[in-house]
Amino acid sequence: MRAASLTLFAVIGLGISGFLKQLDVPPASDAPVPTAKPYGLGKPPFAQLSSSSCAASSCHGGGAVGKKGSEHSTWAPEVFPEGAHDPHANAYRVLFNADSVRIGKYLKIGAPHKEALCLKCHAVEEVKPTDAISEAVGCGACHGPAEKWLGAHVAPGWTSLSNQDKWEKYGFVPAGNLVARSLNCAGCHVGDADKEVNHDLIAAGHPRLNFEYTRFHFSPKYRKHWEEKTPQPDFEVRAWITGQAATLRAATDLLRIRAERAAIDDTKTPWPEFSGLSCYACHQQIGLEGPQRGTADKNPKRPAGVAGWEVWSNTASDTAAKFCPDAFPDVNSPQLPHLNVLRKLMEKRNPNPKTIAEAASKAVAELDAWLAGMQVSEDRNRPARVSPYATERIAHALAANALSKDRTKLADHDWDALSANYLGSAAMYHAAGGRGNVPGWTTPIHGLTADLKFPIPKAGGEGFNSPAGFGRKERDRVRDRFRELFDATGGLREKP
Repeated sequence: MRAASLTLFAVIGLGISGFLKQLDVPPASDAPVPTAKPYGLGKPPFAQLSSSSCAASSCHGGGAVGKKGSEHSTWAPEVFPEGAHDPHANAYRVLFNADSVRIGKYLKIGAPHKEALCLKCHAVEEVKPTDAISEAVGCGACHGPAEKWLGAHVAPGWTSLSNQDKWEKYGFVPAGNLVARSLNCAGCHVGDADKEVNHDLIAAGHPRLNFEYTRFHFSPKYRKHWEEKTPQPDFEVRAWITGQAATLRAATDLLRIRAERAAIDDTKTPWPEFSGLSCYACHQQIGLEGPQRGTADKNPKRPAGVAGWEVWSNTASDTAAKFCPDAFPDVNSPQLPHLNVLRKLMEKRNPNPKTIAEAASKAVAELDAWLAGMQVSEDRNRPARVSPYATERIAHALAANALSKDRTKLADHDWDALSANYLGSAAMYHAAGGRGNVPGWTTPIHGLTADLKFPIPKAGGEGFNSPAGFGRKERDRVRDRFRELFDATGGLREKP
């Protein structure tokens, strides 16, 4: 990041008086707190084993990249190093590069490849034998610790077990269930009680954890060792909705954890933790053309001086909730009143951590119940096919979500909000067949791709890790793209 042109410190963006002023606490919701929980949460009490346990040629090491029986071969970077690869397999090696060494130096943590803070996500911590940690994010990270299930999963009767039994009795993550899968991904890619990327790490140079499941899943650089059984558009529509719920659930629970620590004056827990707030409320161009500079261009989504809480995770989640029945016909749209109370509380300039912890706990319970409903629907018989026009209806709703009611302005001009609406729309575009299959979508979707991409530096120049120069002119262009997408997807807004 170019500090001279981009950094606007929080004391300027929020104001000293803003930190001191207390807004009225919104009334707590009297809605009951749900008790249903999805399986797949937490850490099973079993031992992690080396990925080599799966690498025998008679198991998953067949050596034929991309073929059944060669899942370990496809995952391992040494077998087929050219072209696309599985980034999980290289996660440990990253800890040796110049960026990681510099981050370690800034944070005074020594060698990142030996630091528990780093190994929790860049490897399978506590794997046995211990030198197997160099295998990076291996089989056990995504499929669960193999102590109990390694032998059981090839024994008669395994396939007759329910997914929930596989998890609870054996610690096996049934990745075929999208809820269990996305919750497992979120543990590292969003964070949890043991794993988090806070503002200190980001300031030292660690990338932000702005996780969007379908973007990761369909990355052309991701060489997958499995094939999805669910056809398009069913798979991607469900993956986007469950990903939105799982990501927001993880972010909300991380807020709860941080708030509980702050409430007991944990000296290692700053409050509020800036990594959960909008980066670009503070890190932006200085001057009238910046994203939130000037009274005529203030962000309409939140009070002046407030950095939005989890703009990335919150922006499109209500749309996902609304259209959940399109993907899971036997699951109602969740109302999430406790989550809405939490959102209001987080609009305070100095939210009370004890109050936030209590509200976040209730919001997590709501999100758990939503995820549990989708999980049961998937496991029941596999849900019915998605609504025929789900992709168009969701993309239309996301375009509307990006715009003011009269379509003349952006509803929220934070880069995270715009990107969340775009990524959801792009997922629907891809699910519907992409270029050549959804007339009218291609120009606005590809335009948004270019408009929201971080600027590419000139040859030999310094790179960017923020939307440098994202001012009024650029935002107006993004607004026009969303209006074009809104019009292109307006033909089938309602169920036939």
